[in-house]
Amino acid sequence: MADIVISIAAKISEYVVDLAIRHAQYLFCVRRFIKNLEKEKQKLISTLGRVQERVEATYKTEQVKDSVLKWINEAEKLVEEVKNLETERDSWKLFQGAIEYLYPGNIVYFKSTRNASDQILEALRDDSINLIGLFGMGGSGKTILVKAVGNKTKAMNLFDRVVLATVSQIPDIKEIQKEIAELMGLKFSEENKASRAIRISLGLQSKERILVILDGVWAKLKLEDIGIPCDEGNQSSCKVLFTTRLRGVCTLMNCQREIPLDLLSEEEAWMFFKEHSGIGDNSPSELLKVASNVAMECKSLPIEIEAVGSSLKKKPIEVWKSALYSLKHSKPMDVEDGVRDAFSCIELSYNHLRSKRDELMFLMCSLFPEDHEIFVEDLIRYGVGLGICGKVESIDMARNQLGAISSWNKKTNRIAAQVTAPKLEFLLLSTRMSLDMSSASFEGLKEIKVMAIMNDAYRTLLKLEVLDLRACRFKQIPKEIEKLSKLKVLDLSGCEVLESYNSEAIGNCEQLEEFYVSGPSFQRDDKFIFPCQTFLDDVTSPNLQRYVLELGPLQTYGHGINENSSVRALSLKEFDMSKFGASKMNLLQRSEDIYLNRLRGGCKNIAPEFVQAAGSMNDLTKLRLLACSEIECIIDSTSAGSYFQLDALIPGLAKLELEEMENLKELCHGSPMHALSFFEKLEELYIRKGLYQPTVAISCAAVVLFSMSAAKSLEQLEELSIADCKDLRCIISDEDHNGNEDISQAISNSQSMLPNLKKLYIHYCPKLEFVLPRFCVGLEKLQEIDIFKASELRYVFGHEYQNEIQTKVPNLESLKLQNLANLVRICRGNSQPLWPSLRELRCVNCPKLNTSCINLMVRSTMKLQHLNKGDSLEDDQGKKLASKLEQVEFRGFSELRFIWCDPTNRQILSLQYLQYLKVDGCAKLKSIFSVAILRSLQELTSLVIQGCNELEEIISENEELHHDMSNTTKAVCFPKLRNLTVKNCNKLKSILSVSMLGIPPQLSYLHISDAAELVQVFRNTSEKIVFPNLREMKLNKLPCLVEICKGFELLQPMKATKIIIDQCPNITSITKAT
Repeated sequence: MADIVISIAAKISEYVVDLAIRHAQYLFCVRRFIKNLEKEKQKLISTLGRVQERVEATYKTEQVKDSVLKWINEAEKLVEEVKNLETERDSWKLFQGAIEYLYPGNIVYFKSTRNASDQILEALRDDSINLIGLFGMGGSGKTILVKAVGNKTKAMNLFDRVVLATVSQIPDIKEIQKEIAELMGLKFSEENKASRAIRISLGLQSKERILVILDGVWAKLKLEDIGIPCDEGNQSSCKVLFTTRLRGVCTLMNCQREIPLDLLSEEEAWMFFKEHSGIGDNSPSELLKVASNVAMECKSLPIEIEAVGSSLKKKPIEVWKSALYSLKHSKPMDVEDGVRDAFSCIELSYNHLRSKRDELMFLMCSLFPEDHEIFVEDLIRYGVGLGICGKVESIDMARNQLGAISSWNKKTNRIAAQVTAPKLEFLLLSTRMSLDMSSASFEGLKEIKVMAIMNDAYRTLLKLEVLDLRACRFKQIPKEIEKLSKLKVLDLSGCEVLESYNSEAIGNCEQLEEFYVSGPSFQRDDKFIFPCQTFLDDVTSPNLQRYVLELGPLQTYGHGINENSSVRALSLKEFDMSKFGASKMNLLQRSEDIYLNRLRGGCKNIAPEFVQAAGSMNDLTKLRLLACSEIECIIDSTSAGSYFQLDALIPGLAKLELEEMENLKELCHGSPMHALSFFEKLEELYIRKGLYQPTVAISCAAVVLFSMSAAKSLEQLEELSIADCKDLRCIISDEDHNGNEDISQAISNSQSMLPNLKKLYIHYCPKLEFVLPRFCVGLEKLQEIDIFKASELRYVFGHEYQNEIQTKVPNLESLKLQNLANLVRICRGNSQPLWPSLRELRCVNCPKLNTSCINLMVRSTMKLQHLNKGDSLEDDQGKKLASKLEQVEFRGFSELRFIWCDPTNRQILSLQYLQYLKVDGCAKLKSIFSVAILRSLQELTSLVIQGCNELEEIISENEELHHDMSNTTKAVCFPKLRNLTVKNCNKLKSILSVSMLGIPPQLSYLHISDAAELVQVFRNTSEKIVFPNLREMKLNKLPCLVEICKGFELLQPMKATKIIIDQCPNITSITKAT
């Protein structure tokens, strides 16, 4: 019996056990691996269930073999391992189709890292702070920390866009501007820095919330030269976070917040070193002593500890002793003082690399300049050409053997007339200036294997296998290129060509395995030409395995290939299908990823017309259409008459993006039966305006996206994103185009409707009345709902069918409802979905969402729990309600009188995970927290209250609170609160009583303004009170304010506090603590 699933178990083991071995493959194949892992896991679970059923049946009549029971036990363990791996995968944030550019790897949060991270996040939340400096020694982890913070702020919805640029010791303003512009979606047509700066400045002062991260600032940097607004009165939604080794740089740049990243403590350094070196408490005492001394020589720097520890792992003690001697006596020449320790550790790490191949890869990286991002793809190409990978059958095989190392050397703008280097195998040339090679000759390079010229040069070299000519300028691509009989890789990405690409000559390179071509990333002038669609007819090499071709005028698709690109991708602008001569196995047929921009040639649909013109598209997984005005629908089963061929479909389509499709009236026209095959593997669907400089005001003209029958095929759909559909009334209709779908039957079969949907985004759909029909009740995997500016939306889950149905969203983690003028309820009728996993709840400007509905939404996050010892309320019968909410925002609810529950309700509520709360524009709210909630707020770090004119107290301090606090041991109610902001609360007389509730020990930023009746910030009965971590206090427009609180003193001089007091005429002076 066990033999039934041995192959399945072995397959899963391949993904679980060998994960580390195939780390390099993961860079390219992560999505495929995850999908395969999920499939194999489900197969194993299914087979395990059947085996267990047979075992239970067998027990009744005969003995079950031990081998079967052993297999069941091993299978259960394997399933558990896979679940753990999936949990770990989720924590890596490998989602939304690609690894984000900011993805920082496995960041380790030490105490110093956590403290710095918390301080940065608090500063970023503060509306008055625009410039933040993070300083620390080289190798302390500043870069990886700010990348992690960038990711976290996006996840927390603090910013709409995060852009990162590297500054380096000698800043290149143009390069910095280029990095920022690319991440903002800007395309430069101008060359001078000033004009570019203006473009960037306008972009950063848009309505988007943008975080700019500048990594590696060495000296005062004029942000205005780059285009970053930095004046004192800057009210833009742009913030700047930069890293530097020198605190003085923070001061010179007038940072509003200077945050240190301290070194590891001695204990942390030793634990981290043991982790990377394999040293344990059971290691021999002599080895432990030597290892401890080696760890101390790493000077508590994470980069040194990791490099040295890893290089000495599993080495004999003699090697350890030698390493210790080297570290103590190493005297590197021409190395600045601040990095000598790190240099010594890196030198030691290099000396202990495992093989000559590793050393050559390391040295190859040293050819690149400071802070240059080295792509894995480049290392693979150069490594293959130099033979570092050994003998490989193809470039693709080598790609799976090499991992990534990160860090171009001195640049020149002129090559001498004769280059003589008879043994040279690897030549890497780069310059940002025009490279003068008019008189250069490479006849002396007899053994050249890899030649990468990043600007303007070419000569025929018969032994060449890899020719990388990215961003070069040519009169024409030489016809002699067809004589390179051994050429395997040709990269013409971003090239400027004046006359001809000679695509026919390139097509004669029969050994070509990889080919990349695109025009320049921005248009300097109109003299050069773009690669055109003749490439599709001319390049037909049977050996071609990878290609990225961007054909047509200036594109916005990106250039070349990186670890997130598809293996075979086409980007076609103004492509004329009527001029395309489909041949067997042409590039269009073999592509996995196709982007069609302004398609021409008479195709009114993708299937069958475009697919049949191409000659089948069985390998296609991603399809993006932009401004294809001739397309009226995606699939039209009526265009082929009564006979619709299945090969006219795209069976593997997993991602569909539709942008500016102004004449797209529907996705599926005709019989929905054909849509079942077209959409059955679809995982992601995006409908939106163009991302950059849209030319039309709508994304499509559809009124209905799917009929009920067609929607049933969306079993694999994980992400649905719809924006700017001005006429869209419903996403899924209950009316079948062919007639009579019975709604009651749809409801009985509702478990199959969108069973894998995880993310749902709806933006700018003014006529949409409900998002999903009520019979979509089985949304078990839905994690995110984000609805923004849908003015006619009345329900999220709505339908005319009146029967009460409980919508199930057990895994929903984020719900954002913003600017929905007519939203009445979540569900039509009286039912309310339960979302016990909800962590983020944002309701902003939804004026018709009444108080009871809001309270019901909050209570739907809660589960019953038993009380802990010490909790007591007479009539709650030993139970309390607990919520997983971490971030909550309510804005624009003028009738809201309470948030969590009716104050008369005596049931205990627990908000034990709540970290961030913002309440804005809730005019009738009397208090924020009740007694029943107060003790659970142990994780609250940020509290923002604005525009609550009837607010009298933050904590409802009634007799019950006084009784409760007097009869229990005094404990701080806000132990982690760091940011407290109160604005426009005119009936508030004080914020809270510290004598009753305790001093918030972590309070760092206190901002109070426009509170007409505020007399004291904190009430206090003791003689002296100090806030030990207070960094900034702003008090503005408080006419009745007399004092901060009785006995308030500033802690000086070690921790400086920034105090701004304006228009507070009655306040007394502030005393400094002695």
